This record gives sequence, structure tokens and C-alpha cells, in this order.
Amino acid sequence: MRIFKTFIAVYLCFLIYLLRGEQGSPFYSTIAAILCMQPYVANSFKVAMNRTVGTFIGGLTGLALLIFERNFIPVGIPALQYFVVSLCIIPLIYFTVTIKKQSASYITCVVFLSVAVTHGADVNPLIFAVDRILDTLIGIFVSLGVNAFHLPRRKNRKILFVTNLDGSLLNSSGEISSYSRIRLNTMMKQGALVTIATTRSVETLLPLLEGIEMRLPIIIMNGAVRYDLKKRTYLACKKMNHETAETIIDVFAKRKLNCFTTTIINDVLHVYYDELINPVEELIYHSKKRLPEQSYVCGDLPKDQEVLSIMAVDQLETILALKTEIEKLNIAVDVNIECYPDEAHSGYYFIEITSIQASVKNAIIEMKKQYAISQVVAFGNMERNQEMMNAADYAYVVKNAADELQDMEPAMIGTNDSDIVVKTIARHFYIKLLANKK
Repeated sequence: MRIFKTFIAVYLCFLIYLLRGEQGSPFYSTIAAILCMQPYVANSFKVAMNRTVGTFIGGLTGLALLIFERNFIPVGIPALQYFVVSLCIIPLIYFTVTIKKQSASYITCVVFLSVAVTHGADVNPLIFAVDRILDTLIGIFVSLGVNAFHLPRRKNRKILFVTNLDGSLLNSSGEISSYSRIRLNTMMKQGALVTIATTRSVETLLPLLEGIEMRLPIIIMNGAVRYDLKKRTYLACKKMNHETAETIIDVFAKRKLNCFTTTIINDVLHVYYDELINPVEELIYHSKKRLPEQSYVCGDLPKDQEVLSIMAVDQLETILALKTEIEKLNIAVDVNIECYPDEAHSGYYFIEITSIQASVKNAIIEMKKQYAISQVVAFGNMERNQEMMNAADYAYVVKNAADELQDMEPAMIGTNDSDIVVKTIARHFYIKLLANKK
């Protein structure tokens, strides 16, 4: 759409040139229109204001130079004329920096040069400078108007869109594409209720969501926490009590195995661990220990400290044995136990233990009440997303989804490399009303 809008803005500049009786030069209008077209309307307003300031500074400086040339620079010495023009670039850029309009430096110099270099010797300097300023302003405000214009469309602001991250919103390169970022931001500014549900913790999540202005809290750590990206704070934490956590930690200690116990202290994740046993544990620790969003502590869990999750990684046989032993404990009814493969290290599996209240389904139900949601639309691609799908009124899976998820027979959409999740959100947010469907 940005490309198409740029075409419209450029063509309108030419039409305005014709309506003005071919006065001025459409070249400067079209250049300004192209420069001012931004992905977001809010950015276009900011750029337009900076371009306007730069246009007046550059145009008036060019006018002053034309008058100076005609009175003080001899005709027939172009080298001297060009030296003076080039010298003026220094105070122009310095001035825009001084008034904290650095982003206007470029258009300031462009307009100045368009006046100072391309004028005709017999043209009235004032008329010529005014034409150049007007040409540029036409391009700026045409671009702004085109970018701000949109056809009125009904928006479904009572639908909660919940999407998995890896393999769904992220493409096969592990990134959110530029298209998806811009489209998501645009819809959320217009009132779309979008959240992300992931097993990731904050320290690995933040780099992936850079540039995305999430307005709703995101569901992290398999539903144990909701996190407010704007305020950088943890919300609705579902913790297991200290005694339950200590009972589970003892199972690992008896087997001489390490586990990572996650707590929240003063809005910062603290991860307690013992001796690192296997190479994958060491890789996880060394990749995360210096991240600012959490603190790794080698030592025992503080007394009376409640716990968000207990996680370990090991070979499948060891993980299954741990699960079986924990399920035999009296406290097993108070916790969720989930095992899943470590995609980054073949042969290794995770075990993650959280409070029984910690689940993506519960988080969705709570958000549905909090924001007066009428329907929930979910997107997933892996077996762990089944709970999220069951909590939704309407569920989609991408074509690259796990077989277990496809067996639920949800609606199938394209692959995660085609921005299909965001495109489907847009289709429902702008157009389609949904009927409840499981």
C-alpha cells in the first residue's frame, strides 16, 4: 500500500501542476511526495512538519543567496558562484542541528540547491524562490493527505486475536517480517486486540518484538505470567507456593540433577540453579546470564519465595523419569507438568512445571473478561498450542503445523513465511464477522 500510495501522491502532484497552468516544476513536488510517504500516518505527520520547516529554511536561504549573487558576485565566474553555494551548506546543516531539526537537514539542502543552482539568470529571484517553496510544500501535503486517507471500514474491536510466536507469527528465519510489523502496528492503533501466547520468557522475547507496539499484555511462560511490554512489568502471575516448589526441587536433588527455578523479585526474573550437569544446560545459561531482563543466581531458593516455574533439560529417558516421579507426589494435583523437545538440540527435551492455575487457556479466559471480548481467534502450529485452540471460538493452524495439531481439524491457512497470520487477522478485524466454531 505504501508503494501504491506513493504512485497516487506523485500523480496528484502532476495533476496539480497542470491545474496551476503548468506553473512551477512538478519535479520538486514529486520528490517531496516520495520522501514524505511513511509506513505510518503518525510518522508522515512528523516527517511533513520537518520537511515544511526545512523547505522554508532552504527556500529563504536560497532567495537570500540569489540576491547576494546578483549584487556582489561578478558574472562569468561559475567557480566562485559554486564555491559560495557549497559554503552555504555548512551553516544550513549547522542551523537545523542547533534548532534540533536534524531530520530536516536533507530537505533544507535540497530546497536551497533547487533555488540557488537551477534558477535562470533573467528570472525574478523572489518569484523563483516562492515557486520552489510552493512546489515542495505541494508535494509534502499531497503525500500527507494520501497517506492519511482511508476508506471507512467496520472494525471488529471485540475480537481477541491470540497467536503463537515460533512457527506462526515468526517466519522460518525466526523473525517477524517488516510487512507483519507495520500491518500489526496499524491495526492495533485502530483498536485491534492482539496478544501473543508463548512458552518464551521475556529475555528472549523482547528482541523479537522490537518495533511492535503491543497494547495488550502478552502471555508468556506457558500462561504463568502476562507481561506488559510498554510498562515492562509482570502481571497476573500464577505462582506455586514455596513448599510445593521445594518438594519438586528435592526430586531433582535426589537424582543429582539441576533445575532452573524462576521467581520474580522487584519486577525482575531471578533464576536459581545448582551445578550445571549437561552441555545443553551450560549453553542455555551462558546464552542468557548477561541479559538485563533476568538475573541468574547459583544457590538455593530463598525461604518463603513463591515460584513461577521449574524447568530442566536432559535426555528423554531422564525427563520422562522425572515426570513420572513428580506425578506420584501429593503435590502433583497443584501443578502442571509439560514435556516437549528442545528444537535447538537434537535428543534433548524440556520439562517445565508450573502452578495448576498457570495455563494459556486460563489467561485467555481472564483477558476475555477483562476486555469485554465477544470472541477469541487463535493461531498456532505446534502440539503445545492445543490448549490455546480449545480456548478459542475460532482456530487456525498454519500449513507448517505439527501433525497432532492438524488432527484437531481447525481451519488451515498458509505457511508462516507468507505473513498469513497477520493477513488473516486483518481480514477478520476489518471485514468478517465470525460465528462461534470449535
